[in-house]
Amino acid sequence: MNPLLNRRTLMLGVAGVTLVGCGGGASADDPPKISYGKDTCARCRMIISEERQAAGLVAGNGDRTLFDDTGEMIATVQEEGLSSRRVWVHDYRSEDWIDGTKASFVASADVMTPMGTGVVAFTERAAADEFAASHGTTALTWDEVLQNWQIDTTMS
Repeated sequence: MNPLLNRRTLMLGVAGVTLVGCGGGASADDPPKISYGKDTCARCRMIISEERQAAGLVAGNGDRTLFDDTGEMIATVQEEGLSSRRVWVHDYRSEDWIDGTKASFVASADVMTPMGTGVVAFTERAAADEFAASHGTTALTWDEVLQNWQIDTTMS
């Protein structure tokens, strides 16, 4: 057997496995990958640059919708519904990705966010309550923020 042919077959096999590993494994169970400074917000088209403010929706097939401001993501879900997409937000303090449906949210005009929505998320309810109290408001669950918070339509 031709050694060159065996080597070529091996290289093609390795390349195929690498491509499958890199592109095919995305799912809604994984937070979206964002290229900060390059990717743009689905709502306002601004470049996403602040990790702690970024949010995303990920469909079951791995398709992602990215936002530079958590409030813009919430407004989009209010308008379009969630469907089979999963909500991902960053914890305001740690900047870790968290499941948005389990997060606690604070919405305050005193909080600076990229598009001025003033909405930030927290993993722990106690941290959200403390932050909210310091801004003269109360923390909200995912369902409460969907029902009770309204984006200023002049923003987006």
